[in-house]
Amino acid sequence: MKKQILHKSILFFASIFLIACGSNSKYDAGELSPGTTALSIVYDSTTESNGKMIGHYHVHAVDDQGKPMAGLKLKLALINGVRELRKQKLQRGIGNILSTTPITFNDNGVNFSQAGINIGDSLIILPTAGKASVTYLGDWRISDIGPNLTLEEASYHLESTENVTYIIGNEERLLGGKNGDRGILSVAHIQKLDTDGTSETNENGFTYFDVVFDPVLAGHTVTIGVHTDAVNRLGIAKVISLRGAKFSAATVTIENIGGKVPVSMYMTIDPGNGGTEYLRDVNLVPSSFTVEPIDSCSINYNESDFHTDGAGRVHLVIDTKGKTTVREGNETKETGSDTCEIKWEGAASSIYLEY
Repeated sequence: MKKQILHKSILFFASIFLIACGSNSKYDAGELSPGTTALSIVYDSTTESNGKMIGHYHVHAVDDQGKPMAGLKLKLALINGVRELRKQKLQRGIGNILSTTPITFNDNGVNFSQAGINIGDSLIILPTAGKASVTYLGDWRISDIGPNLTLEEASYHLESTENVTYIIGNEERLLGGKNGDRGILSVAHIQKLDTDGTSETNENGFTYFDVVFDPVLAGHTVTIGVHTDAVNRLGIAKVISLRGAKFSAATVTIENIGGKVPVSMYMTIDPGNGGTEYLRDVNLVPSSFTVEPIDSCSINYNESDFHTDGAGRVHLVIDTKGKTTVREGNETKETGSDTCEIKWEGAASSIYLEY
């Protein structure tokens, strides 16, 4: 429930406000300040090409009159693999960004020099209730690491702010294993940027970019950060689920023996190129699984594990009621089904965001 509330909060703040003087003109550092112009990250579609999935997105910038902001230079970053701090992927309201020179970031419970963070990793600050200023939202490049982090960009209007929600990481992720253990290294990255690493809005206020990812990452969560390429940095961030593939699982049939029956179901991804991948290391919504007939069997939710393992399996426990014998007049007959069928007919909406 807490996870669902957090997701709704993130989606609520997915469009954050920026301002620039005028519209349909080039924007420079001196013109940008926090205010009333909307900058949003929007999903368009997903295609498959040469064994890779390509998610198509755009950023749209308009001023407070609804007119497009053309010529606005933006930098984008993506976090796929998340550094775990305090055994959490998402740091919940405990980081502090400081308006020092250069800007620094600290967390009272973490010594970043001992947290496995590398220079060049991204820090992305996410919008949450009461913490949604464009002066600190979005991605920051980590330029130095000590007990605190030193950040590369500057933000003239930034005021030191405590208890912001943040993620630190990069484009690489290990699926099906912890650091040092055997797993599958998968990468997602942003494409369609200019040679200087920026993307500029067109005459209609749009800039388009692609997220290219390994098919095995379909259904997984990544975070996108965007900020203005200006001395006075303003930014936004959005948590997204990688889409486009077809998810499926074969129906499992068990005998109605009476008692608990363990069941393993393989969850698969069809990226549309003629092959399949296992859906590894994600949490599935329990209600997306069904068992029939319901008078003979049911899912034991307390003892089931709806998180797919390194082989793409969920491990369920089914309570079977067994067949019963009833007497009708001079005859006896058995009631109840001989077998029970477990099905998953979910889709991307049946996979929880990871953070």
